[in-house]
Amino acid sequence: FAKIGERGGVLSMWKGNGTSCLHRFPFSAINFYCYEGVLDILNGAHRLSDDDEDSPSNTQEVSTFSRLVAGAVAGTTACVACYPLDLVRTRITTQLDGKETYRGITDAFAKIIQNEGALGLYSGLGPTLMVAVPNFSISWVVYGSLKEYALEDELFYNLRKVDIDTGESKLGFLLTLGCGAASGTLSTLVTFPFDTVRRRMQIQGQHFRPEERVTGINMIRSLLKTDGIKGFYRGITPEVLKVVPMVGTMFTVYEMLKEELLS
Repeated sequence: FAKIGERGGVLSMWKGNGTSCLHRFPFSAINFYCYEGVLDILNGAHRLSDDDEDSPSNTQEVSTFSRLVAGAVAGTTACVACYPLDLVRTRITTQLDGKETYRGITDAFAKIIQNEGALGLYSGLGPTLMVAVPNFSISWVVYGSLKEYALEDELFYNLRKVDIDTGESKLGFLLTLGCGAASGTLSTLVTFPFDTVRRRMQIQGQHFRPEERVTGINMIRSLLKTDGIKGFYRGITPEVLKVVPMVGTMFTVYEMLKEELLS
């Protein structure tokens, strides 16, 4: 933080934030839409006929396998659809001060297509899918499992909220936040090594000539040779510090909006 602030000022902490916001809106929308849609296909749309799909009165149980498949499909679809924005965000964020390659989002798109072709917008997609698919699968499965446990175990009784009209127990704010944060942390710890490879694959087109670029397999071999296993977890601390509030808030807002839309 100190070095970033010293080199680029306080505002440099938000470098690439505009692209990040543009990426996050469609990415999250596609992710949640596909997740709910796949669950409907696997379990039937009537699974949401009750106010709470995890309520004991709901006879259509959502299985762990359903969440696993739905999370994988949702993560893959959102990732492929929004990948060019993800690539541009990464490259703008990693530009060196005084050696900027791109002047903005539009300029980045134009230069990538000009220098690397249209397929250049999907450079590093393979490693990214290796992150997105297990990440969202694990995240949705863990969140759903923790949600069920919190609704059934008496240990969390005082943290639940009760629907005044139906008398059914639901996750309170703190439980939803905690379940979301836990799911995001676990999925990040499992998939972070692939995320390290993904980021390096995304920026090599910006800093290296075509003949100097390497494949994902060669990138993994190079990391193992130079840094060992610990090289795959470089930057894990700030990533977890980011994921805990972000994913916790994401699931909290998801549950709030879902409840409002179904009421």
